[in-house]
Amino acid sequence: MPRRRERNGTSLIEVLVVIVILLVGILAVVQIFPPGLALLRATRNNTVAAQLAKSEMARILGQQGQLAEMIVPVVYVNTASGVRVQIDTNRRPGDLMPQLDTDGFGRINVNGDVVVNGNPVGKWYHVSGPNLFTRVIGETKPVPGPRTIKDTTGDYLGSLVQLTFGPAYYYNDANTLVGEDGVLQVYGNDMVRRRGDRNFNQPSDRRRPNSWEFYLVDGGGTVSGEPFDGEDQIWLPYSNAAVKYRVSFSFIYDNGPNGEQYDVIVQANLDPNQSQPYASPYGNYWVVSLKQLVALPDLNGGANQFDPSKFIGVEGGSVRCQRVFKELRRDDLFDAADPYQYKVLGYGKNTQSGRGFAVGTIVVNPEAFDFRVRTSGGRTEPLIARVDYTVFDWRIIRDDFRVPAVGDTVKLSVNVVRNLRRLGADQVPYTGVDLAVPNLKAPNAQDKEQNDFVLVDTDSGGIVLGGLPGDARSGYTVDYLRGFVTFRDCDPNVPGVNLYVSYPTTDPNQPWTDPILSPDMSGHSLRAYYMGSGEWSVQPFKATRQYRTAWVFRANGLGPGECLVGGTFDGNGNPQGDPYRIYFPIADLGQKVVVGEMWVSAPGVQPYPIYDQELEIDGLDGPRNVAYADIRGRAGQSTVFDFSQGYAARRVRGASVKVRVLWNSSYFSLTGDPEQNYRSLEEWMRSYRRSETESMQVGGR
Repeated sequence: MPRRRERNGTSLIEVLVVIVILLVGILAVVQIFPPGLALLRATRNNTVAAQLAKSEMARILGQQGQLAEMIVPVVYVNTASGVRVQIDTNRRPGDLMPQLDTDGFGRINVNGDVVVNGNPVGKWYHVSGPNLFTRVIGETKPVPGPRTIKDTTGDYLGSLVQLTFGPAYYYNDANTLVGEDGVLQVYGNDMVRRRGDRNFNQPSDRRRPNSWEFYLVDGGGTVSGEPFDGEDQIWLPYSNAAVKYRVSFSFIYDNGPNGEQYDVIVQANLDPNQSQPYASPYGNYWVVSLKQLVALPDLNGGANQFDPSKFIGVEGGSVRCQRVFKELRRDDLFDAADPYQYKVLGYGKNTQSGRGFAVGTIVVNPEAFDFRVRTSGGRTEPLIARVDYTVFDWRIIRDDFRVPAVGDTVKLSVNVVRNLRRLGADQVPYTGVDLAVPNLKAPNAQDKEQNDFVLVDTDSGGIVLGGLPGDARSGYTVDYLRGFVTFRDCDPNVPGVNLYVSYPTTDPNQPWTDPILSPDMSGHSLRAYYMGSGEWSVQPFKATRQYRTAWVFRANGLGPGECLVGGTFDGNGNPQGDPYRIYFPIADLGQKVVVGEMWVSAPGVQPYPIYDQELEIDGLDGPRNVAYADIRGRAGQSTVFDFSQGYAARRVRGASVKVRVLWNSSYFSLTGDPEQNYRSLEEWMRSYRRSETESMQVGGR
């Protein structure tokens, strides 16, 4: 019988088939990983964004009495003094692109500067995206109790105030050593407005005026031979010392065939030693012409644009006046007789970008803490400090915490902190948060501007030094990949947490001291400034606290804080807008308002009032450059405003606060073609991701 040969093992072909099958399976599994990892990253970023928005909203609402009156969009303009900001209420909240050039095209040069009319107005990331809504108006700060402020000239008492959204733009004058007027301005409570009529000797020029009130005298109530006869005017207390007032009002201006309503916020400088075309002393008062004031530059960045000869008249109910705090130099002493004084702690200027900054710490005269002012109801209230300022950069994340124990860590809001070794979104090396403050990593003065993590001692305005392991002066280290800050003791021989701090000085050539060992800073309040990897930004949007009523549309829409009730008649008897809408600046699109009182009517129905109605500004009227809220959803489709009471709607108040978080991890490249760079940025902007949270809050003061 022949012997049968049995087959043992596997042929080479079979092995190869198995390998191919395995490879196909492995490749199929590998293809799952990139989308899976991307999904995990997106989920993580969404979670971080939601946490950032929630945390910022909680911080804002926790200080609801300090909410700003409004936060408005800006445009960046190249001036003789450098790039400055002006308000631009026609900017939509969702429009993130920088301004176009004067010929209608957008241009960004190879260095990343946005170019307008041949002049750079700033790096693209400074003048676009979240940084288009940066002007904070009327942030209210109660003056806290005095504390000891460290200074190179010796310790002194002061009341420390921290800006909610600092750092801020700030330009220090090399001659006066104080900031430019209006860039960062502090002012007090609203003065009480009284109606005056000089025909009846009201106010009496011989009576000693009250410091808390002013008189509004319209042109028909003036007397021949007195200052500014026939002109709308206000009467303010006379002082032998120079005093400044912040004056805001709406007025009718002859700007073509029809008069138009405009708003100004200007500063009246009343100095006995300097003459002004808009002011004149008279008895115990300063008489200030509102007609002449319109020729002044607007404090919010407007140019000198109004001709007093075209001034028609003021809207009396719109006139507001506040005493402006005087800024002192760091080495000046506070005057015990004048609570309206403050100093800015910690400021500088980046020599490369030209952007001046203040870290956000202000010290107010301690006498302001117990000072009280009169209200219109005859009561008194504490003196407050209102601040107008422009946020330096919404991409700078602000984390507030206290100095922990030695060896303890603090978790930052963003997981991955951007450091100087990374490239920016435009593939250009990241140069830091643009704050030229002391930096252990930078031995040379010019390198101090490259700073990726800044830690401010808000109890003094000083910069806590750290971030450089191995340096004996380094009080903390930063884990950039996980977002942790760990503290160490710079002098173990002394109890507590001893850290090196550089304090602000009075010398513009050397604005910070050399490192000084500060004993036991345990529990000190700190604020960290840094950026997250991926162009993260956290910014609030807020409807105006109290809207002023306009009676005519401007050529460019409505001004900040204005609204117009549809159907309102202009000076020629022509109705403005649709009689079932309330119009607002485009910048307020998406916000909510509460209308305290509306009078409406419908076919066959007698006029009737509606009270405290919440409306959303959700419509856009492109030809008029305004947004609007429609009342028909609340009052019925056939309802229109009724003006038989002399008004149709009043007490329009902002009722919403939003927090928007943006992030973008994609990249683009800059070339030698400015117009192509603008298009590349526009394409990159489409990759922005966002998270929003909203709360109902009628805040501010």
